[in-house]
Amino acid sequence: MEENQGKFTQDFRAMINIVFWNGLGMFFLEFIILYFCNQVLHASATDIGMLVSVQILGYSISSPIAGALTDKISKKKLVLLGSFGRATAYLIIYAGIILKTLWIMGWGTFSIGFGAGFFWVSLDTLLSEKSNKKNRTQAYGMRMAAVGRGQLLGSVIGFTIFGFAQGNNLSPFLLFSPILLYSMANFYAGFKFRNKVDDKIKFVDEETSNSEEKISSTLTLKKNWIYGILFLYLVILLSNFNGSLAKPFIQIYLMEFITQNTDLILAAYFCNGILTTILAPKLGKIIDKIRPEWGISLASIAGALFTLLLLQTYNFYLFTFLMIIDFTIASVAGLSIQNILSRISERNRGKIFGFQNLMGNIGSILGPVLGGILWDSFRPQTPFIVSIYIELALIPFFLLAIKSISPYLAEKIEEKKTISNQENQFQTDLAKE
Repeated sequence: MEENQGKFTQDFRAMINIVFWNGLGMFFLEFIILYFCNQVLHASATDIGMLVSVQILGYSISSPIAGALTDKISKKKLVLLGSFGRATAYLIIYAGIILKTLWIMGWGTFSIGFGAGFFWVSLDTLLSEKSNKKNRTQAYGMRMAAVGRGQLLGSVIGFTIFGFAQGNNLSPFLLFSPILLYSMANFYAGFKFRNKVDDKIKFVDEETSNSEEKISSTLTLKKNWIYGILFLYLVILLSNFNGSLAKPFIQIYLMEFITQNTDLILAAYFCNGILTTILAPKLGKIIDKIRPEWGISLASIAGALFTLLLLQTYNFYLFTFLMIIDFTIASVAGLSIQNILSRISERNRGKIFGFQNLMGNIGSILGPVLGGILWDSFRPQTPFIVSIYIELALIPFFLLAIKSISPYLAEKIEEKKTISNQENQFQTDLAKE
């Protein structure tokens, strides 16, 4: 606990531990939905694509609503609402699977997205309020790690039950019963969050709190701040667009050029999803030691490099290793962006995160469309190659956007001490003595 002194509030660790329960079903449910639609319902690619899209649509609709409410009412209640909403959505999906009805599953996936908006926007706002600005990236990384641990345990339980039931030709009620366990876990997490987390406890930064009134009154008068944040949102939209340009096709690329063994592919994705979320907070500690814009730039350069290396290998194990690093780097870049957004305004963080999710989801919807066109019209490597160029091209735009809003941040980005600054401080200390 002493290690976290000066970094987080006393209830921060309890809050992170609760998120573990919300993460239990994420990986298993994503796999089961695609498996059931393809293998049981024999749904078309268009139907499956629509099923995925309605989840993003639900997330896009609820995020700005949640953002506005987060700045006005109890964040703890909104997290409770989001957690209960996700739990109910699991039950709807389970009913759709048992009844073999695609439109019921569609309502379930939409409900998951809608509930996720309330859950994540409110939670991200609380994470900002309960952490030191100097450790903000680490805080978001710890959230990812908690979700990763939940996914690991949830996947072990889920696939064990699924494999046993499938191997013994047991009832579909038992085959897909892990979904019911995940629903109960979300209900449990919601109640526990309400009882263990106090949204009135905030991390107090003396520098920020002493100047907050002055900064807040200044923000409304700064047109440059408005233009800067809108520009940053546009860059975030393009970044998410680029992130989803090639990502949906990695599995297809893996099957067509690396291996057709579905067990190996599932293992690769499982390791990738778990290790990415576990490694994120470790890298978050490092990223917190440098300025966020440089963290984004380094992550973008490294991400482009590892994407290029992915295209140069045909060995399954090397491909998996590079994919894990590539996805981890992308996650770290996302954490750095959240770090910047959390500093813009203390009073309007909910709206900031809500609009971020909206813009990001628009990009995530558009990216796969162009990626599919590039794959079909040219060659399978084209979406990946285009994403490399876009990722590198976005670096100066990120730097420009961050520079334009930096003077108006409620929580300033710390300048690193230069040698001359250190010498001046040394001379001042001598004079005091």
